Amino acid sequence: MDKIKNNLLEDFDCSAILVGFITGVGILALPNAVTQDAKQDGWISVIVGGLHPLILALLSIYYVKKHPNENILILGKKYLGSILGTICNILFMFNFGIYIILVITGLSNVFRVYTSPFLTPVKIFIPTVLLVFYLNYKGIKVLARINKTALYFSIILALTLIMTLRYGNYTNVLPILGSGYKNILKGSLKSAYAYGGMESIFLFYPIIKNKNKIKGIVLKAAFISIVIYIWVTFICIYYLGYKVTFKALWPVLLVTEGSNLPVLNSFRLLFLFLWSIVIFKLIANEYYAFTFILTHVIKIKAKQRIYYFTFPFIIYICLKVGNEVQRRALIDKIIPKVTLFNIMYTLIIALLIFIKDKLSKAKQIS
Repeated sequence: MDKIKNNLLEDFDCSAILVGFITGVGILALPNAVTQDAKQDGWISVIVGGLHPLILALLSIYYVKKHPNENILILGKKYLGSILGTICNILFMFNFGIYIILVITGLSNVFRVYTSPFLTPVKIFIPTVLLVFYLNYKGIKVLARINKTALYFSIILALTLIMTLRYGNYTNVLPILGSGYKNILKGSLKSAYAYGGMESIFLFYPIIKNKNKIKGIVLKAAFISIVIYIWVTFICIYYLGYKVTFKALWPVLLVTEGSNLPVLNSFRLLFLFLWSIVIFKLIANEYYAFTFILTHVIKIKAKQRIYYFTFPFIIYICLKVGNEVQRRALIDKIIPKVTLFNIMYTLIIALLIFIKDKLSKAKQIS
């Protein structure tokens, strides 16, 4: 019993983990994606795309209300049957596996361009994966502490960009809504993909200490993530203009050139250092969720065996992804389908819970 209590997550632990799942590579790349369609209104697209984590947050509140001690892996089998439920859980697991590969390769691509061009991809992949394995071995409480630290770093990263406001031009964000509602909606779809990660709440809400505070926990996490992405996208457009923003692979790094501190020769290096900690945290989170589902599906308690199996597999797949342009092409093909499945899966389970609840109440009345 004491062991279970020690593994329960406090309110802030849970919020930090959720923000940790959501914010990552998108801090650098999201402005590029949304301005391709929404142009100067890209930051508005990010606001609309924020409906994605908000919808999942509201669904999680309903899950906790009806099944506080059963996560989506159990509920999937309970409401869809053992076979279909297992298939859906495996597909849900692939969501986190795909993000592991895409985030690791994204980290490598940024490092090889801006900090360590002399390193081959495999020399970045191997230590990254080993560090992720070590963090996961330490358990969810250690991950929670890392996520809290990374949350502070994420906020610091966003706030440091304030220094570039004096160099920007307000005409870069005008006319507001000038790109048209259709283009803003197109951009919002791309921003919705960057918000991927809120789905993780459906895995670990049973170990939240104060489940009665789930509403505040998830909405706080969604709000923080949305604000960070809106601010980063807005400052890129304000400082660079949308034409430069959608041409640069990582426009935020161009913005950091305007953040000059007297004690630093290159603020960009400090920015990338803090960002790398945020990314390592994200990979560790994704891998924890992946192995959590995998151990549930194949009934293996010894995670060390999973590490031995997944290590060469992750390295091999990462090597196949290619450069940043190829990685983003892969994202455009896979992530929309993954996002749609996650939303549909959680919605269907919620609907089945609702129907069963109504039927049981009708029986009691009759």
